[in-house]
Amino acid sequence: MEDREQQPLRVLHVAETIQGGLGSYLEEILPLQRERYGPDAVRFVLPQEQMAFHPPLLSPSVTGFQVKGRGRVYGSIQMAAKALEVTAAWKPSVVHLHSTFAGAVMRPLLAMLSPRPKVVYCAHGWAFDRHAADAVQTRAICFVERAWSHLCDAVVCISKHEARRASAIGIRDSRIALVANGIADVSHMCEAAPAAHVWPRHRARVLFVGRFDHQKGLDVLYEAMARLGDRAFAVAVGCPVLDVGGRIAAKPSNVYTTGWRSRMQLEELYASADVLVVPSRWEGFGMAAAEAIRAGLAVVASRVGGLQELVVDGVTGYLFDPGDAQQLAWLLARTDRATWRQMGRAGREHYLRHFQVHRVVEELDRTYRSTLGEQQWDGASPPSPIQMDGCVPHAARAAHSQARGENREDDRAATSPDRQTSCTAFSSESCSLTR
Repeated sequence: MEDREQQPLRVLHVAETIQGGLGSYLEEILPLQRERYGPDAVRFVLPQEQMAFHPPLLSPSVTGFQVKGRGRVYGSIQMAAKALEVTAAWKPSVVHLHSTFAGAVMRPLLAMLSPRPKVVYCAHGWAFDRHAADAVQTRAICFVERAWSHLCDAVVCISKHEARRASAIGIRDSRIALVANGIADVSHMCEAAPAAHVWPRHRARVLFVGRFDHQKGLDVLYEAMARLGDRAFAVAVGCPVLDVGGRIAAKPSNVYTTGWRSRMQLEELYASADVLVVPSRWEGFGMAAAEAIRAGLAVVASRVGGLQELVVDGVTGYLFDPGDAQQLAWLLARTDRATWRQMGRAGREHYLRHFQVHRVVEELDRTYRSTLGEQQWDGASPPSPIQMDGCVPHAARAAHSQARGENREDDRAATSPDRQTSCTAFSSESCSLTR
């Protein structure tokens, strides 16, 4: 504490877009960083049009820039102009860049300043990890990320998966800081409000929260829901952010879509649903999954990226092969409400042990101060690494295994040929999932 008072930090956060999980991330760390550094020591450069979705970010400490539907290149130029203006006038100790576009544009510009602030960059999901990218594009992105890593003082990775991928493409381990995402606890877990949405009776209550695009896999959910028919009903919260190029299939009749909801409305849905489905094709972390386990809601997610750290397969939910709508439908149909509730309780415990936001802010502070030479800390070996083995008490695992009549080895065989055969048999014979 004494060092912090002697060396006060001024942190400037810069982002080219804040829709989706990144906006929630900034909302989570803002109050705690202001408490730590002072109310006027944390500032932001953010897109003006998107701040309405994140009311906590609306404050005099935010400098907005206009995009006006002119695309990401225009928005990036406006972002860079505002960020350099604030940097010159305010002289932050650290500039924290969020997401690929901000990192690609700002790191070379900030490197030309003399003197320059310390620069911390977080991709919030590596662009080269995206399945939609072709081989040439992937190699180009890897080259830029590796080269541009020398233009910043730390590369923050939001999951162990992200850190491994950064190291694999040649980013120096000494520059990588693993700061797994986390979110603030909600002490007043709200009761589900019937007016929030009327769930049909006698159906599994399935929730989806995220952008309606190729990455988030809404088309996979649609296909699974079409197979389930009257057995389940889904509420999909979100809207398209980027052009999805017609890749999202027609919406089944058992899916209700809504726009983005307020945090309180989302909590009501988390409290009343049976399960959250996260069918992403790639994911650096998975903020919606973190919000769900905080609320005690089971999660069924693709076996990709940081989702594998949020979901303990067979204990807090299930993992399925990315893009496999048949396997997703099978998992949703085979699980009863009592099991979802049991998994939700285990998920809540998993959240409390590993994904609270106070740890995130503490580790970000250590990262900032290590770049300033105030602390000696190897960013590749964070003070509180997430240990996936044993993160859920043995008693919880044992109780779950006993209830299912299975053992841990069965859980680990989630993608075995036997399971895929069972999926096929289930869809074609047992329940006639195809509508």
